[in-house]
Amino acid sequence: MTSLLDILSVEPQGHDMFLGSSSGMIQHLFGGQLLGQSVVAAARTVEGREINSLHGYFLHDGDGRRPVQYEVQRTRDGRSFSSRRVVGYQDDHKIWTADLSFHTGEAGIERAEEQPPSLAPEELPSFMDGMRSTVGTGSEWNDLDIRWGGPWPPAGRAPAGMSPRNSFWFRFSKELPDDDAVLHAAVLAYVSDLSFLTPVILPDGAFMWSPGVRATSLDHAVWFHRSFSVDEWLLYDQYSPVASRGRGFAIGGISAIDRGRVASTAQEGLFRFKNEVR
Repeated sequence: MTSLLDILSVEPQGHDMFLGSSSGMIQHLFGGQLLGQSVVAAARTVEGREINSLHGYFLHDGDGRRPVQYEVQRTRDGRSFSSRRVVGYQDDHKIWTADLSFHTGEAGIERAEEQPPSLAPEELPSFMDGMRSTVGTGSEWNDLDIRWGGPWPPAGRAPAGMSPRNSFWFRFSKELPDDDAVLHAAVLAYVSDLSFLTPVILPDGAFMWSPGVRATSLDHAVWFHRSFSVDEWLLYDQYSPVASRGRGFAIGGISAIDRGRVASTAQEGLFRFKNEVR
């Protein structure tokens, strides 16, 4: 059994270098691992500021059975903002690059979109129950309580002609320290990649894991708007407004029950289907 907290706890390897472990859960490295580990690695080089955005590019498929080496570049430290670039390597090959911004936080405008309507998480099925044959029982995803709001089961096929929208509730299954904002941000970043491109192909009656579907994330962005706790229920609403030229685009909003939207996301992916070679 691999712990998600172990996965996110990158180890220092010298000046601004960090090593992130992989669980071997799946052959291809899960993009959320790169996102979460980058948050932790970059935050280790920043003091007194919290992350406000992350923009990353998936440069090459990673091996989910091997660790990732991260190099953090201190691109800027200003009066209110700090910027960091993180580059991820496996065997000296760049597989990932990300730019992260950290902000002191300031008094000013304050509002948030209300949480979109949804069934209560307790009324929805467990994601892991639907994905057990695909993910297995020993993965770090077992540290997450995910309640699926989209077509069921998520590993099967969906009815054709569905709306390009998907949603699910999630929370970390154990209580986490309230004063560790980096850990809460890293967990949210990890989950933000889960099923994000599913809304692109729901109208075609498919999921990311459906047979014959080859979906590859190209880039990913997360904006952190306000404080939140990932050990409390968060609703992730995902929507795809456009798909063209083999690429599909999705946007998302993550909301807390008592404070509205806490984060926003965006991702583009490349889709190829059976008998097509990347």
